[in-house]
Amino acid sequence: MTATEPLWYTRLRSTAYIGLIVSLVWTVVIALPFAPFSYLPPIIVGGGPGTWFLLSYILYMLVSVGGFGALSFFVYTIEIQERRVLDQTTMALGFVLLNFGVLASCLLLAVAGGLSGYGLTSGTATETSVRSLLSSFVYPITASVVVSAAGAALVVLAMARARVRAS
Repeated sequence: MTATEPLWYTRLRSTAYIGLIVSLVWTVVIALPFAPFSYLPPIIVGGGPGTWFLLSYILYMLVSVGGFGALSFFVYTIEIQERRVLDQTTMALGFVLLNFGVLASCLLLAVAGGLSGYGLTSGTATETSVRSLLSSFVYPITASVVVSAAGAALVVLAMARARVRAS
């Protein structure tokens, strides 16, 4: 391995650590007993939009910590134990798309659920306006999920195309 070849498993592991820290902060924010954070538990309990918020929270923890941690393990096996080199261009593009897609989709789900849930629980929005607000997020969330899937496919392709490292 040359000094210019990055070890992708360390980048994936770092992403998992960052996801863990963000998840811990997000958990603390949900539990904080003062405004505006104190509005979050009633939004979650209220269902509907609160489900979107809760789903984003759970998905972010699963994918950012578990998903990137598992990818790090697989890539570690390829890079260290099998002594193979990943396709750098494919891996870099996949890494960026996967990170962006996961962050964007979870953030959009959280914002949609939080804003709609706040309007519903505070009594300032009708069910029709809440549905309208939620529906305006469907296509951007779908697009960001497609970006995530494309990034994951590129990462898998880079792993599948890994070649034996020249000694």
